[in-house]
Amino acid sequence: MYNSQDKFFELVGLGTENNKWDYKRDIHISPNIAFANLLKDILAFSNSGGGWLVLGVDDNSRIIGIEKKIDPTSLGEKIISVLGEQVLFDLNYYTIHDEFDKVVGLLYVHDSDKVLVSPIDLYNEKGKPIVSEHTIYFRRNTSSIKANIDDINLLIHKVSVLGKYDLKAEDIEFLKDKKSEYSMFKEEDAFYKGEFQFSVSKFAEKLNTIYRFHQSKYTKYEIGILLGFEIAAIDEYFEGRRFPKIEHLIRAVEIFDLPHDYFFQTTVGMEKPFIHNPLITYIILEKTTGKVDLYEYGFGSAFNTIISDLARKFSHFKKWLFSERGTYKPSDRDIDSLVNENTIIFQTFEEYLLDLSDHQYNKFKQHLKIQYYKEIEKTPEENEKFLNEKIKTRLIYSNTDFVCKFISELIKTIKTSEGKIHIEYNFIYEVQNKVVRYRDYDRQNLKVEFCNRKTFDEFISSEKERD
Repeated sequence: MYNSQDKFFELVGLGTENNKWDYKRDIHISPNIAFANLLKDILAFSNSGGGWLVLGVDDNSRIIGIEKKIDPTSLGEKIISVLGEQVLFDLNYYTIHDEFDKVVGLLYVHDSDKVLVSPIDLYNEKGKPIVSEHTIYFRRNTSSIKANIDDINLLIHKVSVLGKYDLKAEDIEFLKDKKSEYSMFKEEDAFYKGEFQFSVSKFAEKLNTIYRFHQSKYTKYEIGILLGFEIAAIDEYFEGRRFPKIEHLIRAVEIFDLPHDYFFQTTVGMEKPFIHNPLITYIILEKTTGKVDLYEYGFGSAFNTIISDLARKFSHFKKWLFSERGTYKPSDRDIDSLVNENTIIFQTFEEYLLDLSDHQYNKFKQHLKIQYYKEIEKTPEENEKFLNEKIKTRLIYSNTDFVCKFISELIKTIKTSEGKIHIEYNFIYEVQNKVVRYRDYDRQNLKVEFCNRKTFDEFISSEKERD
């Protein structure tokens, strides 16, 4: 039996958490944010071979008791309502009789016979995902976190090699897609941070990029000869199984006219990180109050945080801008459900325009579409899946002029306080304050200039005169 009072005391007596168990003061299925944190642990344990949540115990392994029992049926129904499928678990409570009677418990999550993910984002009160949609969570270093490449490889091994579970081919394909998707997003995060660690696999990636995208004159065999590879080992270099010599790197730089540090910095395709671009760096600093704080935060990490948040907020703006009025109005069911992207879009934009007539509402949206037409035009369509990630990708392959304009026109200010980055956006400011502003972009000085600001009433009056 997985759960018993003896098992509870055994896990508490060990005095430390493990990948297989975690001490919890309490668990809740409401409010929804508390349930999101619980679901993240449940998903991680189910994907990692199973494990326990030891309830009524603090982080120092002291038994303090729980406040309220959770009905296992209610927990199961809540999980199904979010995931659309069942998770196998055992939940038992025990009363410890000492000076004060305390109720404690064990929640054992069984190893799943498939990879479990949430089909939706579950957000915290600040609008950041606690659980991200279609993301695999895993137990590692006593935490429930997003699976990395090694974790996903373990899952692929479990379902495809061991033959322990009767899984469909599409389940294995899902894992492989996630492995590829994780690699891409991790590569883009490294790009924005400007992080790089030279390895044989990184050399192979760059070598293949040169072969496929940077030149079309030579075959793989000819490139190997030009760079001085041993003929019998050419494939090994391209496949990341043989480490290059310094002369190979020097020849590649000279023959293919590459930056001298090409093999020693992160790149996506042939693009260099934004953090190494002085114009884009200038834009970020120009928007920032407390520039030293930004460097203390870590400029590379700050860059990634800023661009990620910008892409996410602009994706929300674009989806709202091209939606019909009322699309994101929450129903009674939505109000009681977990905070999701639709609710965030409503609370960020729609909620501030409820007093407008349909005519005023549509005129205001039309004005915003015109003011931000370049940013709208050069980013993926609003109905694209993973729009925020695709905006980040599009920026990587955009020219410096557009990236500077994108950041300059969309971001109002960047502040760092108490170790966190806070960003204000022009498009959110304009909607929430019902401000009509027209802008010019000074390309020479990389600066947006606002002009002819109007109150909303003035704007509507002028539009009536035009009509």
